[in-house]
Amino acid sequence: MRPTARLIEYCWARLQRVPGVARALLVGGGAAAALALLPPDAAITAALRDSPEPRKSERAQALAAGETAPSGVGVGRLVAQRAQPRRAGRAYYRKTTSRRVPASAKAGFMPLYREAARTFVVSWRLLASIHRQETAFSTEPSTYHGLNAFGCCAGPMQFNVTNGPVSTWKLYRQSFRLGDRPRRYPHRTNSHPSVYDDFDAIMAAGALLRDSGAGEALDGGAWAAAYAYYGHDRFGTLYASQVMGRARGWERNGFCLNCPDDDTLVAAFDEHYGVEARRQLRDAERRDKQDKRKKRKKQDRAKARKRARERAKHSETAKRSERPKRDGARRPPKSPRTQTTPRPPAAPPPPAPEPPATPAATPQPVTPPPDASPCTRLSRLLGCGR
Repeated sequence: MRPTARLIEYCWARLQRVPGVARALLVGGGAAAALALLPPDAAITAALRDSPEPRKSERAQALAAGETAPSGVGVGRLVAQRAQPRRAGRAYYRKTTSRRVPASAKAGFMPLYREAARTFVVSWRLLASIHRQETAFSTEPSTYHGLNAFGCCAGPMQFNVTNGPVSTWKLYRQSFRLGDRPRRYPHRTNSHPSVYDDFDAIMAAGALLRDSGAGEALDGGAWAAAYAYYGHDRFGTLYASQVMGRARGWERNGFCLNCPDDDTLVAAFDEHYGVEARRQLRDAERRDKQDKRKKRKKQDRAKARKRARERAKHSETAKRSERPKRDGARRPPKSPRTQTTPRPPAAPPPPAPEPPATPAATPQPVTPPPDASPCTRLSRLLGCGR
């Protein structure tokens, strides 16, 4: 890459931080991009605040899909993805932080740290401290083959390759395209991107730390980025304090591969940030328990109402079966029409008794008076019988 193009890209990467912070503050979402300019206490509070998973930007989708970064375009800001908690604990990291490392490792990895720090504008000491914490500068036996002993992560920076549906490594594996690959460095693979390639892994770690809030300073944003790199749980707070204490010690006393950690610096970071983070974790756990308790009570009430309805239904059925039968014989069921028999004719009602007969008076013959004579036709005309 020509020096002019590199200078333009570097300036663009630095200037791009300001609009991102402004947008994050305007929407009030507490995005990781605003952490670098916030005070330490406010930065860690914003970083640990419960918030939904951010959506991937077009740039992150393009890099995850394997597209090549176009020429002339500055460093794109990938969207951070919350790292899944791992199962490695105190015993594992005590071993990696106390392992003796050959002095030749410094010359091999220093160009990779500085290239990732230049590309993503993060502290190279933070990258080196995480490299020491995870694999003891790639001297852990399982670094360059398969998964780690916990079945989740691989490579020198121990990227999670099993979470998903889009794993952390798959989201950031194309970050190497934004930097200049050195001609020689330890464990260079034939194909890229590779989680086992030191340059690919360290560049992806730089992009992840940048998107989680880290900057050039070892402040609250860097602590929050280290905390998110491991995962948000109780041991993650100690992990972040150890990483930051080691990086701050290198900043004061110079880069030392095998120097022991300064417990005073670790305790200072833990007191300043870890106590607040653990308090928020306890509050979140308390809220989760309350929500579960409310949900369980609601389910119990619903089950009680259902049982009450079933008992009432069974009681009503029993009452109906125990009701007394009606008086009189039941009518026989009707037979089919083809087998009907004619009904016998109904018997006529008995006649009503007649009242006793009374003797009738015998009519007396009417006798005409003796002096009357029969009227003739002529005598009627003259007034006979009148």
